[in-house]
Amino acid sequence: MPTDGITYHTNHLPTPDGVSLATYTWLPESRPPRAIVQIAHGAAEHAQRYDRFARFLRDHDYAVVASDHRGHGATAASTGGLGIVGEEGDGWRAIVKDLRTVGDRTRQALPGTPLFLLGHSMGSMLARDCAQEYGDDLSGLILSGTFRSLPAADPDEAITRLETEIAKHGRTALSSFTTELFASFNDPYEPGTGYEWLSRDPTEVATYTADERCGFPFSAGLSLDWVRAVRKINNPHNQSRTPPRLPVHIAVGAEDPCNQRLTLVHELLEDFRYLGTHDLSWKSYPDARHEILNETNRDQVQQDLLTWLNAHT
Repeated sequence: MPTDGITYHTNHLPTPDGVSLATYTWLPESRPPRAIVQIAHGAAEHAQRYDRFARFLRDHDYAVVASDHRGHGATAASTGGLGIVGEEGDGWRAIVKDLRTVGDRTRQALPGTPLFLLGHSMGSMLARDCAQEYGDDLSGLILSGTFRSLPAADPDEAITRLETEIAKHGRTALSSFTTELFASFNDPYEPGTGYEWLSRDPTEVATYTADERCGFPFSAGLSLDWVRAVRKINNPHNQSRTPPRLPVHIAVGAEDPCNQRLTLVHELLEDFRYLGTHDLSWKSYPDARHEILNETNRDQVQQDLLTWLNAHT
């Protein structure tokens, strides 16, 4: 969250289906930006949580843009509330379109400036989907806190369960699916907030738990859209649509329970290798947990990501 007053410009971008998309922009003050870094945040959080990292990039001459996904942050007010994306349509596909709209608008405002997409956690899956749909418009892809598929979730069972919930209660009814999905992640740690798996930094964990815009359950509709989207992005035909020339960098915590001791990272790396990605790199941080940008070694993570960006601009 901002620590020195408002450091970004806020805009509410109307979409064709009536959603008011909350967007945030950080711009260098003294010179044109080297590149644009668009951030796709994770599940049950919001874009303003990336203010510290965005200010770091801005201070190194990068423009940064982020938006609250449907059902998240300030955008949720126009989609039915936190975790809700409406009764109609596919919320995931709508979020992918939103990300493209935000990226295109930013490129129009900064013509000729390369665009990099950074996705964290669920946002990394959205970023992979975006790379499949419009990867030719991107100059690079950064995947933080990523995992190839939903850990410990059987897609067929999940789809059947969520379709049953929707048939009974509708797409907007809140579901316990995502809460149960991540419930065991805190088991290795002393009982506390239940979110110690996010970071070793207790201050960051306390900030997350105190934020009413974090940690909420998803509706059955958004949960189902996510499960189906994972199947879509891991389909070999769709994976092959990601341009092989698109540089990809993966950054994860070695103790992030989402990646199951890096198993789901190695599987994802194999996907990119099979695709023939020309420029593929990755780094795991020993002892770090899920939110590497909010970890005790975040200065090192920020510098490493900056170094990668500088090498690709």
